[in-house]
Amino acid sequence: MVERSERLPHIPLRLIIQDRAEPAPSGGRKQHPQTAANLGNRQEHGKKLKSSLDSLIFYWQDSQEKQKEEEKPVLPDAVPLILNIDPSSFDPDSLKVYGIEVIAELENGYIIGASADIELSELQKKIEKFIKEERGGNKVAEIWKIIDGSQRPEYILSPELLNEWEQIRDEQRYTVDVGISCIGTKSQFPDYPDPKPNESNEKYTKRLNQWINKRDSTYQQWDDIKSEREDEFTEFVQAYEGEILNIIDGHIPKSAQLPDSFSCRIQISGKGLKDLVFNFPYIFDVSLPDEFAELIEREPSSNGDAPTFQLQPPDSNAPKICVIDSGIQESHALLKTAIDSQNSRSWVPGETYKTADYVTNGGHGTRVAGAVLYPRTIPRSGNQKAVCWIQNARVLDANCKLPKQLFPPVILGEIVEFYHAQIGTKIFNHSITGVVPCRTQYMSAWASAIDNLTWEKDILFIVAAGNLPLNGKIGSTRLSVQEHLAAHRTYPDYLLEDSCRIANPAQSFQALTVGSISPGSYHALPYSSISQKDKPSAFSCSGLGIWYTIKPEVVEYGGDLVKDEGTPPNIIFPKDVCPELVRSTLSGGSAIASDKVGTSFAAPKVSHIAARLAAELPDESCLLYRALIVQSARWTQWAQAEDNSKKTQIIRQMGYGIPNLDRALGNSPNRITLITRGERRIKARQAHVYQVKLPDELRSQGEALDILVEVTLSYKAQPRRTRRNRRKYLSTWLDWDCSGKGEDPKRFLAKILKEYDAPEDTEKGEGTFKWTLSKQNNHGIIRDVSRSAGTLQKDWTVVKSFELTEAFCIAVVGHEGWNNDPEASVPYSLVVSFEATQANIPIYASLVEAQVEIEVQAEVEIQSIAGH
Repeated sequence: MVERSERLPHIPLRLIIQDRAEPAPSGGRKQHPQTAANLGNRQEHGKKLKSSLDSLIFYWQDSQEKQKEEEKPVLPDAVPLILNIDPSSFDPDSLKVYGIEVIAELENGYIIGASADIELSELQKKIEKFIKEERGGNKVAEIWKIIDGSQRPEYILSPELLNEWEQIRDEQRYTVDVGISCIGTKSQFPDYPDPKPNESNEKYTKRLNQWINKRDSTYQQWDDIKSEREDEFTEFVQAYEGEILNIIDGHIPKSAQLPDSFSCRIQISGKGLKDLVFNFPYIFDVSLPDEFAELIEREPSSNGDAPTFQLQPPDSNAPKICVIDSGIQESHALLKTAIDSQNSRSWVPGETYKTADYVTNGGHGTRVAGAVLYPRTIPRSGNQKAVCWIQNARVLDANCKLPKQLFPPVILGEIVEFYHAQIGTKIFNHSITGVVPCRTQYMSAWASAIDNLTWEKDILFIVAAGNLPLNGKIGSTRLSVQEHLAAHRTYPDYLLEDSCRIANPAQSFQALTVGSISPGSYHALPYSSISQKDKPSAFSCSGLGIWYTIKPEVVEYGGDLVKDEGTPPNIIFPKDVCPELVRSTLSGGSAIASDKVGTSFAAPKVSHIAARLAAELPDESCLLYRALIVQSARWTQWAQAEDNSKKTQIIRQMGYGIPNLDRALGNSPNRITLITRGERRIKARQAHVYQVKLPDELRSQGEALDILVEVTLSYKAQPRRTRRNRRKYLSTWLDWDCSGKGEDPKRFLAKILKEYDAPEDTEKGEGTFKWTLSKQNNHGIIRDVSRSAGTLQKDWTVVKSFELTEAFCIAVVGHEGWNNDPEASVPYSLVVSFEATQANIPIYASLVEAQVEIEVQAEVEIQSIAGH
């Protein structure tokens, strides 16, 4: 490790110019063949839709009659329906002109909707106009299908619950998580008023104030709808003698609410559950609670005698890492001086006074806490100051299970409220995941709660990617390692199967997700490693994440598995492939052991780096910590040497690679990192251009050096759970681009703004470099993935020094998501690094010197466009 005194600091990245794209003129899109066919056969399509509407209305009226006959609870007065629209051209929010509220957007143009107009009269009129070729009817061609409520389970239930649906018994009580939409038909604000030609300031100000009043009124309407639906839902559940488990003082807690929906965990009879799914119009998600399960225990082992090492307390102002887990053995000799014991809390029902780690065979939270403090090996002698304070938030019980009474969005909200709001904790280690693959249709309540808490607070969640079971299928969607091998799926290919996808909440857009790689190889007949050193662990869940995001973003050493040659093979994890961990001694055994594996123990090693960054840069945001961790990450040698055709697989399994503490914290003579300091915010349609000056000696034709260029953008935005893809899930979304060869900042900015409204599949230049990922799918070296899908966007390339130009520009560009308020902004951090791949070539000093001359220029440029 490089000593702090020898480490060269990161330097500021200079914003030199910014501007905003003009509103785009409305333009036509290429017509989908299905839509074109409907326009060409109006009679048949119109007749089919009318027939579907008649069936829908009949089904609804019939179900309402049955509700009365069977004395079931009164339902909200709205018809539930499912539509299939043209996803390429039909804006779902325009369904409001048909009197239809969008409850949720699904994949492939499917929409869960509800209409307070029981006869759907506006839609009926539009269909008639379509048939008669009258004005205002053509959009009906883009409504492909109308589906009645009898098929709702297929679109609303999680795969695990859908698999059990036919076995649901009326009298049995079930615990489920439910998502309820509460946005109404006004899903966006009115269009922002632009000044008209020759309009006086007085008139424009008047129109602007009217818009502000309408915007505020829309916020109030959303709150009113949320309150009303909360009451309707509560009455419905209580009518079946059910219970909402996470209700506090008669209301859904704020942490279980988003701008467009709220979520809750309920207990209800099978009869009530069926009624809810088929008939309650505003629900969009019903799923079984996630369960947490660690890999199978093996007999405990010892890593030698008790150490004489002494851990010294951290500085009083050292960073704090909150470990959300099974509790911690706070008296452990290797931990106790770093434990913030006065702030230990338990959320386990009936055990709120117990914060110890009661999980047998060495605990779980104790091991996680130890991995935060000792990410590589545990010292046996001497002494060392702890890098951070460890805070103990116990949520798992003695069986290492998450009690069903605990609804993750609510518990996480309470944990963040206590530790962040009251104590100032910024980093939360979350080594808990569900056991089944995350869903890719829309964000889960658990993951979206992490996203929303991250949006509201300057905090960072570091979460585990999830583990595959060693043997035995979990539900219908998660196969074990043994099952994959028995089915002749070879390692590492089986990790790309859907059944190996990351587990909830690892898909969270704004958390940092950590997978596992193997620390070593093993061969002792009849057993041998499934993986090999530095390769993805045989149990580590893979990406891509929801909406093709790169997940996990980074990996750490979490262990591996070994197998024999049996059919099916026996699978174990001997000491040689296990990470060394602090072990709870409450149920006996040694203080240190290598007897557990899992992504749970990879995540806290990344939390260690986050703690070091927080200590080094205490006044900077968690967005910068997240960016620097990913910027420091690099693939191991075998991955870098692989053929390009195999690198899509690598990025799905390892993300950007294993982070490096020294690169995250500072630089060396052959490497320099430039960072944005303080809070930077950007609005939709804005572009911020940063410039790095490159000295002549670096660009000399006589010095054909290989220069590694790395760029990472980290941002956050406000989520909406009922909408799919980043453009609708996030209030504002960002991406970045770089300048072309010899392109000055003003010309580069003009090009960025000109291309702003071009469709995403339009061919766009990527400047001087051939990036590894690129902004668009299939435009980089690695295919079928892009850097722009998530809120953490890294790319890298190697160029010859003579290919570099005098100045290198990066533009961060804001795009409108669900929030069409033009004043809505989101924060971001940007990091750019240059590294001479030959370690003996110094570039740091000359690059630092070259940046000095652009400081004054940057001040002038930004001031000159302040009016934009």
